[in-house]
Amino acid sequence: MHKKKIIGICGYSGSGKTTLLKQVISLLIKQGFNVGSLKHAHHDIELDIPGKDSYELRKAGSVQTAIVCDNRYAIIHETPNKPADLATVINQFTDVDIILIEGFKHEKIPKIICHRQTINHPVFIDDLTLAIASDNQLNISIPLLDINQPQQVVKFILDYLFN
Repeated sequence: MHKKKIIGICGYSGSGKTTLLKQVISLLIKQGFNVGSLKHAHHDIELDIPGKDSYELRKAGSVQTAIVCDNRYAIIHETPNKPADLATVINQFTDVDIILIEGFKHEKIPKIICHRQTINHPVFIDDLTLAIASDNQLNISIPLLDINQPQQVVKFILDYLFN
């Protein structure tokens, strides 16, 4: 397992993962934590602007391209036909206390599953599911968190990662 402090926030589309994560990140930062986030996309992503020099360098065949300004930097790794595994991406994170991972529900990581009553799917639970964050009462044998109470989710995450 990873040495870094990671936890997944997973669930079906529309279950409130991003909404919950934005609130959780904000609350963790207020408590002094440096938080990293990692999001799974189900589509191809383009991080640079066509016509810009960095885009042209990447399109010319550079397998790693860094774009740097005074406030941030990004390193784009080309992985054609060889998707990066989650551990490789996690290991790219530095200077963070916690990495929150959105998506990747089938990965072998500890996770909280988001579930909303309006989503017409059964609750996803596997052997690494720590809790369910939901907007309704569920008959489950693991902790049930209120998805609309992000401070409750933060307390659960901190208890799990640091106790």
